[in-house]
Amino acid sequence: MTAATRLAEFIVKTPLDECPAAAVTLVCRATLDTLGVMLAGAAEPAARAVRRVMRAEGGLPLATVVGTRWRTSPSRAALANGVAGHAHDFDDTNFALMGHPSVPLLATLLAAGEAEMADGRALVGGYVVGFEVGAALGRALNPDHYTRGWHATSSIGTLACAAAAARVIGLSLSETRHALGIAASLASGLKANFGSMTKPYHAGHAAMHGTLAAALAREGLDASDSALDGRQGYVAAFGGAGSLSESLATLGARWEILESGIAVKPYPSCALTHAAIDALLDLRARHALEPGRITDVEIGVNRVVPDVLVYHAPATPLERKFSMEFCAAAALANGGVDLDSFEDAGAAAPALGALASRVRVIVDPALPDGLEQHAWSRVTVRLTDGTSLASPPRGAQGHPATPLSPERLRAKFLACATRAIAREDAEGLAEQIAELEHVPDIRVLTARLVGDVE
Repeated sequence: MTAATRLAEFIVKTPLDECPAAAVTLVCRATLDTLGVMLAGAAEPAARAVRRVMRAEGGLPLATVVGTRWRTSPSRAALANGVAGHAHDFDDTNFALMGHPSVPLLATLLAAGEAEMADGRALVGGYVVGFEVGAALGRALNPDHYTRGWHATSSIGTLACAAAAARVIGLSLSETRHALGIAASLASGLKANFGSMTKPYHAGHAAMHGTLAAALAREGLDASDSALDGRQGYVAAFGGAGSLSESLATLGARWEILESGIAVKPYPSCALTHAAIDALLDLRARHALEPGRITDVEIGVNRVVPDVLVYHAPATPLERKFSMEFCAAAALANGGVDLDSFEDAGAAAPALGALASRVRVIVDPALPDGLEQHAWSRVTVRLTDGTSLASPPRGAQGHPATPLSPERLRAKFLACATRAIAREDAEGLAEQIAELEHVPDIRVLTARLVGDVE
């Protein structure tokens, strides 16, 4: 059995009732978080640029573009919403995928599901199978795939989105296999574009092309059955150290949504900065640290980090999200890192820059090297009086082992969503998402996502 056939069977033949009940709860949490960051990102320059092009090209008004009053075709809406959701880099991650699962998946599911008049159960089922497909491919290909320069959110996420779209629009086994093969040829995304507007475009790219692959397969476009595991197929081209056959053998038995889980971001920056931010905020609070007392900050990181956090003197808000030095300085100077931290700092910029110049990042081979631990950091802060304050290796808040509380997740959602819609609508949306499986028509939910962003 080829990889495409094995995946197609899982996508088509796995009823939601056979998925763990805990998975449904996690989908609801992920949906709340993701729709919040989509709404927050709708006004960002990357999202606006994509919408201008999509408006010019037109499209049947079948799907909602989140945060706006515009409706367009499913693939265009998936692109626009995917870009908006990733615009702040505030969306969740998964360590097997080594990327961002929920924004591409939900951008796909909202657009395709709205056009199909699907219900909440269809959306939840589509999310679960899409997540499992993406994580299974990530488990087989990573970390080599990621460290070679591929942005897995897009390069793997395109196939995950094709799986989700195939499920929600009800493709047959054969059509689903073709959709995966089409998606394999559409997959791309380079880490070299981190810190630019093309990075959030990657999330939209995955959603658009996953949606398009499923639609093309439904209309009869076929693909090779060897597109994934053939001698010149997807795995051979994208590379990886693991075994795809072993990873696919556990589909439906090992649930990655529970095992590797979903890491929700407490800070709108690259996930690889979060453990250090948490550690520095803890030290700042415990020791009443002030920037003038700090002579040196040393942050030990995993070997994958230097190729991601490449901006040591960032010049733009997006570059700052991929600068450990900037994120560490913002945490120490301000006692928090939020959406406003990355905008132009005005009069505070010189002082923040001076503090950032005292931050050193080193690769620490003693840090754990499992996929789930690539984001761990350790921190040492040295003070002017000769004191050294240390925080041992740790992960970050929001990781599966230390999830955000329901209260903190809801607060994040409301803070994000109310940038585009009224608080009353945001609160009503949160109530609907809590019962997502029972929503009779996705359009009931998308009606609350309409805002006045141009």
